[in-house]
Amino acid sequence: MKTQLRKPARSKASYTDQYKQEALELWRSSGRSAAKVAAELGIRPPLLYRWAQLERTSNVSTNQSKSKRSVDALEAEIRRLRAENAKLLEQREVLKKSLGILSEVPQSGMPESSR
Repeated sequence: MKTQLRKPARSKASYTDQYKQEALELWRSSGRSAAKVAAELGIRPPLLYRWAQLERTSNVSTNQSKSKRSVDALEAEIRRLRAENAKLLEQREVLKKSLGILSEVPQSGMPESSR
C-alpha cells in the first residue's frame, strides 16, 4: 500500500493596506519592473498587479459615488434656483402692474389734488 504524502499547506499571507500602498508607491516611483520590485519585497509580481487593479477599481467606484453626490447636489441647487426665479418673476409682474396703475393719467371726471 502506497502512502501519498501531501505538501504542507501554505498559509495565506495577509498584508496591511499601508504595506500594499507603500509597495505600489515603490514600484511606481522606482521605474523598475514589477518583477524586480516584487523580488525585492519577497512577493510574487502578480500580487503587485492585483493590488494595483484593486486600487484602480476602488478609486473608480469612489469617484462615481462622489460624482453621484455632486450631481444630486447640483440638481437640488437647480430646483432651488428655479423656485427663486419663479418668485422673482411674479414679483416683477406685480411691480409692472403697480407702476402702470400709478402712472396712469387721472380721468377727467376725477377731481385733481389742489395744492
